[in-house]
This record gives sequence, C-alpha cells and structure tokens, in this order.
Amino acid sequence: MIELGHAPRKSTGFLLILASFIALDLLSWPIFFSYYLFVFADRSNFLNLDYLLDQHLRLGVDTFYQYGLIPVFLQHVLFVIFGGGYWPLIGCTIAVLILMAMFWARLVWCVSNRWLSIVAVIAISPVLLIVNPNLPYSLVQLSMLFALLFLVEGRADIALAVAVIGTFCVPSLPLLLTGLLAIYVGAEWWINSERSISMLARKLAPGVLTYVLLAVGLSLFFGVRSVLATALPLLGTKFYYGGGKFDYDDLITFLHPRGHSSLYYVGYYVVTPATWWMLSTVGLVILAVFALMAMIRNRRVDPKYGAVIICAVVQVFFAVFAYRGDGQHTIYDPITAAGMLLGLWLVPAPRWRSSLLILFTLIGLSAQAAQARQTVWAWRNTHPSALTANLYAEPEYAPQLAHILKIADTQKVLMMSNATGVHHYYPRLRSADTWFLVETQMFPADHERVLANIRDADVVVEDTAHVPYFTDRDPEVQSQLRSMCLTEVTRNFQIWWRHPPSSVECKINQRQTTSTLSATSKR
Repeated sequence: MIELGHAPRKSTGFLLILASFIALDLLSWPIFFSYYLFVFADRSNFLNLDYLLDQHLRLGVDTFYQYGLIPVFLQHVLFVIFGGGYWPLIGCTIAVLILMAMFWARLVWCVSNRWLSIVAVIAISPVLLIVNPNLPYSLVQLSMLFALLFLVEGRADIALAVAVIGTFCVPSLPLLLTGLLAIYVGAEWWINSERSISMLARKLAPGVLTYVLLAVGLSLFFGVRSVLATALPLLGTKFYYGGGKFDYDDLITFLHPRGHSSLYYVGYYVVTPATWWMLSTVGLVILAVFALMAMIRNRRVDPKYGAVIICAVVQVFFAVFAYRGDGQHTIYDPITAAGMLLGLWLVPAPRWRSSLLILFTLIGLSAQAAQARQTVWAWRNTHPSALTANLYAEPEYAPQLAHILKIADTQKVLMMSNATGVHHYYPRLRSADTWFLVETQMFPADHERVLANIRDADVVVEDTAHVPYFTDRDPEVQSQLRSMCLTEVTRNFQIWWRHPPSSVECKINQRQTTSTLSATSKR
C-alpha cells in the first residue's frame, strides 16, 4: 500500500499527472473535437483573424481586436506550415497539456513532493486543464503559471520575463502579474540584497529585454500601430466597460443564478465549481495574510510566501474588476488552485496541512460533477460526420448545413454568425469580414464591411443557435433584412433570400428585433 506521505520519484509525479490529463481528454473526446467549439464559437473567430490579415487589415487599427498578438502570430505560423483548420490547434492543445503536466509536477516537487500532493493534483485535474481551450488563454495560463513556478524556485528575474510574454497574449491579468512581480523584485532587492542600482537593473533586465524584443519583433510583422493598440487593455476595457457599464451580473450568475428553488441551489453548490471557487478565494486571502505576516515577522522576502500573496491579489482583482463572460473563471482557476495548494503546503502544522489539503481536494472533486454530466451528454448526443468536418456535432447540424450548401451551389450565401470563421470549413459560404459580429467589438470600418457583405449576398443565413443580438438590434442590418424574404426557420438558422423562388412564401420573423420592437411600441 502506498503511503500518502511517502516521496515518489521526480519523474513519477510527472508521468502520473500527464496520464491523468491525457485520460481527461480521452474521456472528453466529443468536447475535445467539438464541432460547435471549433466552427461556431471563439476558436472560429480566432481562425478568421488569419483571413483578415490576408486582406491586409491591421489588427486593432483597421479591424477591432482586443487580445495580444503572440497567439495570432503563432496561429499564422502553424497555418503556413500545416495548413488552416482545427488540427494545428489540436497540436497546440496537446503541447499545452504536456507543459501543464510539467508545471504541476515541478510545483509539487518544489514544495511538497508527497503522494498526497500528487493525488490532489490528479483529483482536481478538470479544474486545472481546459479540455478544448482557446489558444490565447492557453498561452496566458502557461505564462502566468510558469512565472509563478520560477518565482517559487527563487528566480524572480526569469519569472518577470515569462509574465511579460503573457501580456502580449492577452493584456489583462498578465499585466497585473507583471506589475506584482516587478514590485516583488524591488522588495527583494531592498530587503534581501545589496541596494545597488546595478543589482536592481540586473534583476529587472530579463523582463525589460523580453518586453522590448517582443514589441520590436511583433511590430516588424504586424506594424507598430497594431502593437500599440493591443499592448494595453484599452480596447478590452472599452468593450467590457464602455458606456459607463459596470456590474457584477456575470459573477452573480455564476455564484447564485437567479430564479431557482432551494433544492436546485443545494445541488448547484454541490456539483458545480461555485462552492470550490468561493472557498478557494476566501482561503487564498487568509493564506496570503498569514504569508505576509510570516514575511514581516522574519523580516525577509520569501518566494513561496510571495507567490501565495500574488495569487491572492490576482484572484481578488479578477473577482472584483475582471469577471466578465460566462464561465470566465475557468481561465484563471489553475492560478487559484496553484495559490491554494502552495499556501496549504506551507501551513506549519502537518496535521492541519494534510486535513485542509484533503478537504480542498474533496470539494474540488465534487465540483466536477456538472462537467462530467456535460461530457456524458456530449457522448450521447453528438456524433462526427463528413458534413461537420468529422467533428462531434448535434444530429440536426448535418442536414441543415447540407441544405444551406445546396443553396450555395447557385447563390452567394453569407453566413451571419457571431463565429466568423465558418467559411474556412465551408468555402462555398461567406462570412462577415470582422473578428466578432458584436456591435461593441467593431470599428465603424468593420460595420461598413459587414453591411457591404450583406448587400453583396443573394442569401443571408442567420446563425440563431445563440441570440444574434447584432443582427436583431442593428437598424441598418434590419433594414437590409426587411428588404429580403425569410423563407426558412430551423432550430439553428434563419434563411433570407433577396430573390426567393416563386413557390416560396415569406415568413414573419418572430424574434424581437429592433424593427418588431419599434412596430410594437407604435401600436
């Protein structure tokens, strides 16, 4: 029998964690190869950026784009070498999986190389690894986690350089992490080292040099204006907080979805990550306070305590200022988990340490039940086919797409979907020439291109799997659609003809668009 306190070999921990991550992806195969995620979700939009670059549109300048440029450059290189589509992105996902396993194995080895720690990481692996991640956030996770790892190992200068890479992937929380690491380096220099300017310069040099080299390199490929537009979260802030909007609706929906019974809430808090996330946030703050007190008492900066404090600050900032979008916590859950595990491993009393670690693991294990249910649903209700690019899709997608493609044999068909990369998988279809089909994620030039796309189309297909807010609310788009004939309404699409077949009767659009709302108000 294996004792949970026994120390395994260094390679054993890595192989076990790697095996658990691989098993998670294999068990989640229909999600790993999800048609919806690759064709009708964010991965499709990111793929379309390569087409926008082919049109010589400058990201963040000629077309709206709020993330960093490193993921775009990496995707472009992969597409040039291996061709476009989801297979190069699958390769990235596998590489991320291996690197994530390396991170967790090294973190366990650095702070508490015991079987209990490895079991804890394996048990909460669905929290630590997104099965089908979006490329920019995969890079964000890797940069932030490995920055924390280098800090724990006492190499704060390297940690700063690694964090800087994340700022060019998504300029949000990686910027905060970079700033916190710079403060840590300064504090370490002031308290623990000789206070010479040359020493401080040497500690900051890797981060500064990395930033300069990346800025120059990306400017040579994308242009200086694109780098300046995407280096800071100005466009992202405009998207999330434009018009003075600032609320906690998305966070509240995650923590306490409205309008349900008491019985529902009991189940919700048992089988979803909400309880784990709330307890981890509170626990991380408490552990950070103890870590800060320990450093004050010892009158020295300690890298492990510093990492716990940094994780707590990042988590609190994320909860208070940056939680936007459904399920966004999954992006930063690994950082939260790393901070919690590190803080628990540093608890001085061994009995308390083991008990708290087991409790943390059990709560995290329970939180995965909803994800397990979603995975079972995907196995039962999605299947691959040639019409869905051999990706797992719900059965109705294939016949609907077959019908749309048949129309495209004789008509110019525009797919009006928030996922703007659909045309890559169906070259007979056209997509909107923008990153997202969202009003607040468009420049005026993007809007004009979309209107031109509609005017040039013989048939417009609306993707209604999710409410198409842009087409419903934009008056100019509605004006164009009112001049057309709505011929078909299916579960996922609405089809509009500019010159419909004579045998077809036009239908009434039942959705609450700007035109129907204004007509209702006039009555």
